[in-house]
Amino acid sequence: MKKTLKSVVKKLLGTPPQQHVTIDTVARTLDGYCVIGWYFSDLVSGIKVTDASNQPIDVLRDDIERADVAAVTGKQATGFQLLLTTKVTLDELTLVAALKNGQSQTYSLSSATVGTQQSLAHIQSTTNSQYCNGACEFAIVTDTHVFISGWLTDAQQATSLLLNKKSRTVTEDNYELFRFTRKDVIEAYGRGPHTSAAGYSVLFTLSEKLSQKDQQLELEFSIDDVQEKMSVNQVFWGAEEPMMNTKRILDNWSPTNPYHLAKADVVSTPILDLYTRDTKVASTRYDFGEQIEQPQASIIIPLYGRYDFIRYQMAHFHRSGEARQCEIIYVIDDPSIAAPAMQLARYMSRLVSHPFSVLKLGENVGFGRANNIGVENARSDNLILMNSDILPKSPGWLDKILSSLDADDTGIVGARLLFEDGSIQHDGMAPVRLQEYPGLLFNDHPHKGWAVKLSPKAAEEAPCRLITAAFWALRKKDFQAVGGFDHAYVLGDFEDSDLCLKMEEFGKTNKIRRDVELYHLERQSQNLVEAGKWKHSLTIINAITFNKRWKQKLEAMQDAG
Repeated sequence: MKKTLKSVVKKLLGTPPQQHVTIDTVARTLDGYCVIGWYFSDLVSGIKVTDASNQPIDVLRDDIERADVAAVTGKQATGFQLLLTTKVTLDELTLVAALKNGQSQTYSLSSATVGTQQSLAHIQSTTNSQYCNGACEFAIVTDTHVFISGWLTDAQQATSLLLNKKSRTVTEDNYELFRFTRKDVIEAYGRGPHTSAAGYSVLFTLSEKLSQKDQQLELEFSIDDVQEKMSVNQVFWGAEEPMMNTKRILDNWSPTNPYHLAKADVVSTPILDLYTRDTKVASTRYDFGEQIEQPQASIIIPLYGRYDFIRYQMAHFHRSGEARQCEIIYVIDDPSIAAPAMQLARYMSRLVSHPFSVLKLGENVGFGRANNIGVENARSDNLILMNSDILPKSPGWLDKILSSLDADDTGIVGARLLFEDGSIQHDGMAPVRLQEYPGLLFNDHPHKGWAVKLSPKAAEEAPCRLITAAFWALRKKDFQAVGGFDHAYVLGDFEDSDLCLKMEEFGKTNKIRRDVELYHLERQSQNLVEAGKWKHSLTIINAITFNKRWKQKLEAMQDAG
């Protein structure tokens, strides 16, 4: 199986990239910058950051496991997080990689940042104020809020912000705001107090609902008791493009900056408006093969970004025959892959005898909601929620997992998940604090990367409070009794831990079967090696939601060890 999986991974992931260092994100902090990325361990011996005079910058470094990179490229990779303490500008900073062949490579940190701010060529002031220049670049409208972003050379003196429609105020007096650096504004108007933190993002609460006819919106503000006004350049309606609008909202928010982290409500509130709306998602079910009347279990498998894992999972189910009495439902949660995924499903239906179904969703709703829709369509009371990049290691896994559901007190049942090289990927989770996000608790995977034989945990069934939803077994009635996955966790992250704790409050005991091992090509279905600042920021938003609900219980778990 090990050799087979290696060949599968190579076929799936293709030729590895040739670059030595990849910088994923660069974000401002209170006293410098946070740089996150990775490099190939066999090519790079070390890294440092220097200024324009080639002098080293004070750096606090944390190494980060990047097994995802190793799984994709076939090379050992070292992840890093660098906390830089410096007052120099980003365009003066260079990351220097010392190569093992004696040479070196340099990477500009300013060119590594990814954003949607306007370029200098497009900076244009739209205010007639004698006190400052500025623009209100866009507004995102939800049913209850308006998020606005732009820039002002006001030395952060603007107050009493309001939003008007045809000279009538349509927002409440209270608003939330955060400011940020705009390099393009500094280049256009010079460096000084007037351009310090010229960027702004503001969240208003609507006093009346807006319609799509309301395109002429105006931002009003006060400087030195003088009222000023700016027209909103572009108005976006949140529900029309929720993912793109989420990216716009998060573009200038840097969670590694404590000031921005404290202002998380400015970005989280409109995003939650976009994804927690009680809307009906269009779905179409396609059945391939003769369906099982009373399935032993319903296996729900969401698809996002990658669909080619259907081939390998269905081939496994066909060869092993172990899940022959199970209903298998793939949920396509990505309209962009719907056509090729359906083509592959039709092709596989001619190759395998095992029946399966495909649910095609009309829009991307995220991991949790996609599973919820899959569960609604499930015919068995026994559920198995499985990622598309999960492959069983050996026979007997299904019977063992389902036997744990025979006990009335059982809530969620997980399994020991392995990387392709046989080391531990998941053996249960535990709360952990991260230095760069003070006050927040995240999920840790104890013993991740260890050889199984070195694990202190016996290969048997045991209670386990937090289990990754990459692989779960539970009863449909229990899943629905606690409300399924909560929509408040936008597009994934922490909804599995949230449901684990809800299951505990429901009076159930979550368990892990360490005598059941499955391979997990961790998050390969989502291509996480690609840089995605907005995705990382969204994870922090979900972490904040999780901590608001469960912080007391999480702290007690951490104290108990």
